[in-house]
Amino acid sequence: MESGGIIWLSLMAEPQERRGALVQFRRDWLMNIDRLQQEMDRLLDHFAGSKPPTVRFAPVVWQPAIDLYETEDELVLTVELAGVEGADMEILVERDTFTIRGERKKALRPGGRRAYYQMEIASGLFERTIVLPTAVDAANSRASYEDGLVEVVLPKARGERTLMVRIKTG
Repeated sequence: MESGGIIWLSLMAEPQERRGALVQFRRDWLMNIDRLQQEMDRLLDHFAGSKPPTVRFAPVVWQPAIDLYETEDELVLTVELAGVEGADMEILVERDTFTIRGERKKALRPGGRRAYYQMEIASGLFERTIVLPTAVDAANSRASYEDGLVEVVLPKARGERTLMVRIKTG
């Protein structure tokens, strides 16, 4: 049915052939959209493959990784600080807070201009503070630095130890 240049399609009172033509039209349209999407995906993959590698830069102040475990009498922290000189770090311990801060200086090799493709090794200032699970005796703490790992041993505060209390029953 035509009216002023507009084609009206109706499924209600049309013969079977026309209904099939309308469905065929919709199927072709959807196949064309699918082909267009495939071509766009192929084009975007082409452009993505031709870009230079992504460069990631480390944050201005970074945080070293810390492991913390507890024994019966002490807390032991291990801090990963490869490439940091012992003189370039500072450890602060309060009753239930541990802070380590300092600076990892960038090791520059002699040579000309460089074009980085990956930059993941953090350098510059660092600081990390964690709350300890129990109060410690900071005056008797000790630390050592070997193979890029700082180990800090913090004795638990005497008044803060966990004691088991037995319950008397009647």
